[in-house]
Amino acid sequence: MNSIVGQIRMNFQFHTPIRLIVGCGTCKNAGTLASEIGKRGFVIFNASSEINGNLERLLESLADRQIQAFTHRKPPGEPDVDMVNAATEMAIREKCDFVLSLGGGSAIDLAKAVAGLATNGGNIIEYLEGVGSGRSVDHPALPHIAIPTTAGAGAEVTRNAVIRSPEGRFKKSFRSPYLYPAIAILDAELTVSLPPEQTAFSGMDAVTQLIESYLTRKANPITDALALHGMELAFRAIRNVYHNGADLQAREEMLLASTLSGICLANAGLGMAHGFASGLGALYDIPHGKACAILLPHMMRYNVHAALEKMARIGYILHDSPVGSEENLAGFAIQQIEKLNEEFGIPADLKSLDIPPSEYDLLIEMSMGNSMSGNPLEITLDKARVILEHIA
Repeated sequence: MNSIVGQIRMNFQFHTPIRLIVGCGTCKNAGTLASEIGKRGFVIFNASSEINGNLERLLESLADRQIQAFTHRKPPGEPDVDMVNAATEMAIREKCDFVLSLGGGSAIDLAKAVAGLATNGGNIIEYLEGVGSGRSVDHPALPHIAIPTTAGAGAEVTRNAVIRSPEGRFKKSFRSPYLYPAIAILDAELTVSLPPEQTAFSGMDAVTQLIESYLTRKANPITDALALHGMELAFRAIRNVYHNGADLQAREEMLLASTLSGICLANAGLGMAHGFASGLGALYDIPHGKACAILLPHMMRYNVHAALEKMARIGYILHDSPVGSEENLAGFAIQQIEKLNEEFGIPADLKSLDIPPSEYDLLIEMSMGNSMSGNPLEITLDKARVILEHIA
């Protein structure tokens, strides 16, 4: 290989305005951090955080600093239009001056959407890319403290919230620089109770984000460096956290890898795997991380000749004795991703979904969003159909 990062672009922008608080036990400082930005917090959490005690400990931290907390349990599933509008009405009614999220990517996305909509008004659907009226986000969002309890989405460091329609006909982004959380607390102790299947799905989401943001046409030297380091962390930790969820060091490494994946995708974009995953999630309710994991080796194989040197670098990271041609190392990288999926019980293709060929056109239409634009090779409607016919 000619260089560590291959060809690099020297005409780019990089932005990440978030204060990161990293370390086991740092969630206990949430009250102190929140007291710097407000006194009435709208706390969005998922059910598991209530069951495992994470929510109780968070609320105690807020109470210790005399902060009023108005709690909102996120309904099951990814946030939809109705969820966002209803939660925002509650936050406004209670005169909340900041938002705090405790949960996975869906809880954090719901919180980002509430924070933005509360100060800008209207119905969330007006702001959604591709389906809304194009209404702009003109006012800063409520300050938001994001506390992830999964290691995958990296939503705590991105500027978009993915929102679906209640009837499952679309998944689109509410996007603005105002939606970046003000603070993200990365406390790996909160991820220890995550079950193996969720650990695998969320972990493979992070791996997909790291690889796609590294290969994308929008990549730059900073995202390349962060993505490579994130891959090293993820590849070292992901099997350990799947087989031994109590391995706190591996949980820390996986959580940081997830956050790095979010920073990278926010600045470099994604590719084919996330494009198709969006459509699949909207139409067939397949978990996002599972969809990404299935699609990742197919994305890599499709793009291998357009991003050979970078793909070989991924193989170099994965290989115990990295020697051989770029073609061999790139092929090895694809094989290792396939082996990870097999180990985690993730299917090799989409055939188990039994997608009717009559729905291919709709799925393709719903997949041709923002993520597809950064794919190393351009994906036209015709090419998307050929890919889909192969993997479905």
